[in-house]
Amino acid sequence: MDITLMTTKQREPHPTCADRVHSNLKDREEQLRDGELEGLCFDYVAPHSFTDQVEGYWRWQLSYGGPSDELRAFVNENKEIHRLEYWFMDWYDGAHVVLDKKKNARMWNELCIMCEAS
Repeated sequence: MDITLMTTKQREPHPTCADRVHSNLKDREEQLRDGELEGLCFDYVAPHSFTDQVEGYWRWQLSYGGPSDELRAFVNENKEIHRLEYWFMDWYDGAHVVLDKKKNARMWNELCIMCEAS
């Protein structure tokens, strides 16, 4: 009796969100610069909406599903942004980058306009 073992090639490890967050941020910055960035929605996420989320924030959701990404603007009582984060998430994994006001000025300006109008 001839028994043949079937093997499958192991897939390469899937890159984590931490591996991908910076390249995806760069793509989004280029889209914003070129006038091609359109989001799905802009809404407020109240404090304690999610486990361990103490602070509320304005969210510009750019994509949804796996993967998804969004900008989160944390504001004071005058709707002035004190922290801006870019989040990249993919099925039970997520990573974020805190955006520098000078280095990421275009994104800061865009979110300031959106927050003031809300």
